[in-house]
Formats: sequence, C-alpha cells, structure tokens
Amino acid sequence: MYRFTHGAAHRALLIALIVPLAAACNKKGDSDGAYTEPAATAEPAGGVATAGTGALRVNDIEIGKGLNSDMTLKDQTGDFKVRDTIYAVVETDGASTGAKLDAKWTYKDGQPVSQSTQTISPSGGETRHEFHMQKSSAWPKGDYKVEVMLDGQSAGTKDFSIK
Repeated sequence: MYRFTHGAAHRALLIALIVPLAAACNKKGDSDGAYTEPAATAEPAGGVATAGTGALRVNDIEIGKGLNSDMTLKDQTGDFKVRDTIYAVVETDGASTGAKLDAKWTYKDGQPVSQSTQTISPSGGETRHEFHMQKSSAWPKGDYKVEVMLDGQSAGTKDFSIK
C-alpha cells in the first residue's frame, strides 16, 4: 500500500488538475470539442508587415531616388549608382502620440551602414515619413537592405543594390 505524505498528496492532486487544464488551453476547439488548427496569417503585399502599436501601423515601405513635396518618391527603384542618395518613404496609417520610427540600413550580410530615428505623432489617416542615406564619397557596390521598426518591432524590409 502506498502512503502519501500531506505535501505529496497535494502535489499529486495539483498535477492531476493542472495537466488536463494546460492541455486544453493549448488547443482551439469548436463547439463539438474537436481540435482545429489556427488560421494561417498571410504576409501583406510587398513584404511589409503591419506592425504597430494600438491605432498606428506601417502600411508600406518604398525606396527610390528623389523626393516630391508630398513625400512621395520621384523615382521608385531598387537599383542605385555609387553616388546616389537613397530614400525610404514609410507610410503609416492611424494616430499616435510619440511613436518611434527607426530605419536601419545594412550592407551585404548585416554590416551596419546608417541608422536614424524619428518620433512621430500622426493625427490619423495615411501619413508618409522620409528617411535617407547619403555619402560624400562613393558607396561600395553590392546588396543593401533597409529595415523599418515601429516602436521597436520590425515593420518590414526592402532590399536594394548599388551598381
């Protein structure tokens, strides 16, 4: 005959109650109790995530040459020359007071090139924000990437080349 001490009996009872409860929490069931897989989430067009906090999110990231007065790109492209200034236009949607928008520019396999941060407070609707990188001497030829972060969460990346 097995004999439990007072503490061991409580532990056995807790385990008997918690294990089935934890297993049930990890499954999604429909009304008949059958397990259903969670729905897959699709990545938005253009490879841009809709990262955001609360009512503000990043809709799109575009890169190119030149900037119009309405903060759109004059020439959207992913191919640049060694002396070009590279622009990234980030379109947000929604409102926020004091959100942090970052652009991290990298070369080849992650070598940092430039980083800049803006504190933004859009009042609602679609708003464009501009980042750019330039250099007085020629850029090294190769593959680059810009990653945009909204409040510390990646909102998407864009690859480009300098030829």
